[in-house]
Amino acid sequence: MSLAKVVPGGQAMIDGEMKKALGDMEKELHIKDDPHKMFKLPEEGWEPERVLEVMRGLKDAEEGRWKGGKVSGVVYHGGDEHTAMMNEALAMYSLSNPLHPDVFPSVRKYDAEIVAMTASFLNGGDEGVCGAVTSGGTESILMAVKAHRDFYRRTKGITRPELIMPNSAHAAFDKACHYFGIKMVKINCAADHRADVRAMENAVTPNTIMLVGSAPSYPHGLIDDIEALAAIAKRNDIGMHVDGCLGGFIVPFQRRLGYNIPPHDFGVPGVTSMSADTHKYGYAVKGTSVVLFRTQQLRKAMYFVITDWPGGIYASPSIAGSRPGALVAACWASLVKTGLNGFMENAKQITETQRAIKKGIPQIEGLELVGDSHTMVVSFRSSEFDVFMVSDVMSEKGWNLNAMQKPNALHLCCTFRHVGKADEFLSDLREAVARVRKDPAAFKDGAARIYGMAHGLPDRGIVNDIICGYLDVCLKV
Repeated sequence: MSLAKVVPGGQAMIDGEMKKALGDMEKELHIKDDPHKMFKLPEEGWEPERVLEVMRGLKDAEEGRWKGGKVSGVVYHGGDEHTAMMNEALAMYSLSNPLHPDVFPSVRKYDAEIVAMTASFLNGGDEGVCGAVTSGGTESILMAVKAHRDFYRRTKGITRPELIMPNSAHAAFDKACHYFGIKMVKINCAADHRADVRAMENAVTPNTIMLVGSAPSYPHGLIDDIEALAAIAKRNDIGMHVDGCLGGFIVPFQRRLGYNIPPHDFGVPGVTSMSADTHKYGYAVKGTSVVLFRTQQLRKAMYFVITDWPGGIYASPSIAGSRPGALVAACWASLVKTGLNGFMENAKQITETQRAIKKGIPQIEGLELVGDSHTMVVSFRSSEFDVFMVSDVMSEKGWNLNAMQKPNALHLCCTFRHVGKADEFLSDLREAVARVRKDPAAFKDGAARIYGMAHGLPDRGIVNDIICGYLDVCLKV
């Protein structure tokens, strides 16, 4: 039990801070003075125009939060023409469902071709690479982990599987291990914030089913030594997953353009699966990703099939049964419209933006980079002041940055919307740092207090309570 909970007044203090933090979250997340809260179905249905009028008003009120190009990640393209085309594709296929390929054969075509197009620049020349479309990066990771678990249970008899990953790997791997009963072996990163290859190799046991590496990692935009990790996997006859959820549709093109990007795809012997999100730098609408496998045998271990259900034979490649064919269609449209040259040009512009920002940050007194990222992410921290206070000031200027921990840091994931904004970002950041250094007490009650409380508490059970409270706030009308 936490010491803070047993000392006199400790629990009351925690409860008070929790209540204040959750109240601040609710003010920030809920629409102020919302006149259209729906606690139950309206007695009479609204006319279509009224429905759309309310929705347009809500959309217009929040659109400025990302259209100005100041949000880290989240919206990766957002161009009007590109968005309009995808919206038309969504409308055309709004009633379609990939679960019924006999009824919607064109959606089956799009589904298969999205996988083929993704594999074409990630397969490293291995034409056997195959995969499936999922609902997002988390499901792609879940499916890769589930496939390795089932594959090695069948081929090697492993019934108490273990997965080895650096602590910088995406939290979806934690979720996968939790869901699928897999022992997670998490290894602290090396001093350069990349996977500690030697420590991961030392953690391999007869129960290990797979290693994990990132290309790049979400926190700092760093690419793990995939060649070294894959060699370990190959020697031990186990799986090696490369998580390219964030960078799968930009990092390969950065490498083609000659930037400092190491080998990380199926061209590396020993890599058995990859994940790549089409709804990030594939510029598709949210709700699609691709999971790839080296062999059909491994992909088959992802499938779910039941042959004796009274409702008929049931099968699905991934977790979902019914899926929105509209998202599949819009994803296909995005990939085909952008094309290889479009992805290359976008990658160049985004990378140059990241490089300019990365160069400028260390020139601001009190800031230092976290790792040496050559991708599209730049992460920075301070040993002189609370960097989360800087985030508060940047929020006032319209910037939305991501808070990291271990170490406490901020990151900006550069997207197509940031192109041309490097100087503005650095100018605002310079001013934000100056304000924090001059009067840090002015920011003690902002988001920095919530982040500081959550990231600084040694009792992670309390942090868990805070985050569960946040989820409750999100689900509250």
